[in-house]
Amino acid sequence: MKKVFVLSGALVFVSGGAGATNIINGNPMYSPAQGRFYNLFTPLQVNSEFDRFVMADEFGYGITNRLVAMIQTAGSYDSSDNPEFGKWSWNHLQVGLDWTLADDGEYQAEVYGRAMQVYDTRQHLETIAYNWTIGAQVGRVADNWTVAGVVEVDYLNDDVDYKNSDAWAMTVGIQGQYIVNDKWNWVGELMFDFDLFDDYYDGERLRLKVGANYNLDETKYVGGYVAKDLVHSFQSSPATIGIVFGVDF
Repeated sequence: MKKVFVLSGALVFVSGGAGATNIINGNPMYSPAQGRFYNLFTPLQVNSEFDRFVMADEFGYGITNRLVAMIQTAGSYDSSDNPEFGKWSWNHLQVGLDWTLADDGEYQAEVYGRAMQVYDTRQHLETIAYNWTIGAQVGRVADNWTVAGVVEVDYLNDDVDYKNSDAWAMTVGIQGQYIVNDKWNWVGELMFDFDLFDDYYDGERLRLKVGANYNLDETKYVGGYVAKDLVHSFQSSPATIGIVFGVDF
């Protein structure tokens, strides 16, 4: 079964005070207000071997103050000895919905679902797999910090004629943000991925991501981050460095 590695570089959420969830600045609990859009654009994500470069973009729309629709895609250039989908590749297209179950300003909870097509573009555009995700996130938003717990379940099914395989996996983790002042904030996450049935992650992964965001204003920010799987070596699992631009409009 082909292994699928989804690369994206987006963190999302609130600024100054508790409950300011419609201010985009990198907080993990951010949600657009009804009738507003957001865009999270990653112009560059590169690994520490400098042989894989990724560009990703995500759009979302607040259908109501509690229901958000999103679409996300990514492409890459891979110059390693054995790139999975060729040197240049359109990697995937993902759509999803987020539903806020509770929001009293300080304590918030949401559930979400995602559906993704994974592509192989070595010779022509071909769908090689589908991935479905359901997840939940519960967080606390204080005046200058946020912490959120995450649980996700993934189901992967290939779309290759000569194969008939699928796999289940799970992710549990924690995300956080600390607001330094009205311009700067720190963000981080620690995620543990593990297989439930068949090989999805090629073994367990413990992914650490840390970053800093600079608020241009209440509707725009720019950030940078570094991420690494702590279980595997740099040779088998290089670190990644990325830049992200976020805007609410």
